[in-house]
Amino acid sequence: MLGNLVEALADRGLGEFLTSFNPLHPRPLDWRPYRDRVPDRLRILVELFAFGAEIDVRQLPQELGWISTELPRAGVAIFDGRKLQLKVGLRLLPVAGRWLFCTPPGTGLSHYLGDDSVALMLRIQPRAEATVLDLCSGSGLQALHCAGFARRITAVERNRDAVELAQVNVMLNRLEGKIDVLQGDMFEPVEGRQFDLVVANPPLLPVPDSLPDLSIGHGGYDGMRACCRILEGLPAALSPSGRGHLIASCLADADNHYLRDLLVTNAKAHHLDIVVTVVSMKEVAAKDGYLEAMASAVAREIGQDPNLVLAAYREDMRQRKATHLSFLFLMARHGSGRVELLDMRTADDQGVWHIV
Repeated sequence: MLGNLVEALADRGLGEFLTSFNPLHPRPLDWRPYRDRVPDRLRILVELFAFGAEIDVRQLPQELGWISTELPRAGVAIFDGRKLQLKVGLRLLPVAGRWLFCTPPGTGLSHYLGDDSVALMLRIQPRAEATVLDLCSGSGLQALHCAGFARRITAVERNRDAVELAQVNVMLNRLEGKIDVLQGDMFEPVEGRQFDLVVANPPLLPVPDSLPDLSIGHGGYDGMRACCRILEGLPAALSPSGRGHLIASCLADADNHYLRDLLVTNAKAHHLDIVVTVVSMKEVAAKDGYLEAMASAVAREIGQDPNLVLAAYREDMRQRKATHLSFLFLMARHGSGRVELLDMRTADDQGVWHIV
């Protein structure tokens, strides 16, 4: 029954409204000024799926009354017999022809889908008949995208709630025959198997060692901890002609010497050739508030004073002589340890994951 939802919503025109917004910048919180432009026939659906509002199911179109039963059964909504609401933070978004329940920026970190997710999706190029491994799958965007090209996709996610949501999204898009969703840590659930493409949007938020661990998004002191684990596992997981596509961020120096040295070490140790594309850099000590915003987000997650978290970041950066945060994509193949760094950043770096 859940597989009928997308077609039903598309028939009523919900996709026409939602796809009016920038697909590279999914920000439902920015859509609020457009609420009064929603046609009456769509208003109840936009309130429920785009804004996460509680609705009275008696206002639903008669042919969609079944969602008050099916959405709670799928674990994505709460229904008290009259009022229906998506679970905290969840929204339903169309992305490049797929629909998925996810947590967009501004509504939480769990089941996250943001600019980085979309940027990676647009960058990967699955071959026809290929086998794909999607690591740190989250709500399943990369796996859903690859299903339009590849023969078989295996998605792996550590968080049980995210695994269940990804399975819902697979059913929502009627892709049960192409995508398997497994719970586990990195390569463990697929040990011994090889894939033509390994794609990953791993935890990449730099967090000082002096702070408590984050349950979601923790990328180690430099942001590269999970990325380096994936590089270590790629040689065994890639087919002879396979490649890995990763997204990452790295707390480093202004000239990316630290980033280059780190990747050269990994490339040589694991016999990989790596192409690194740096699309932007933020000077985290600058007065634009980026470091403060990052520290504030971490403080909320770990329940600490933002000023103390900010002080921990500044001390860690001072000790490591780190001044910038680089945002990058990596493409890795079996090879001899060669690293090519493409510096695509511009002076103003208005974008983060794309040049604008």
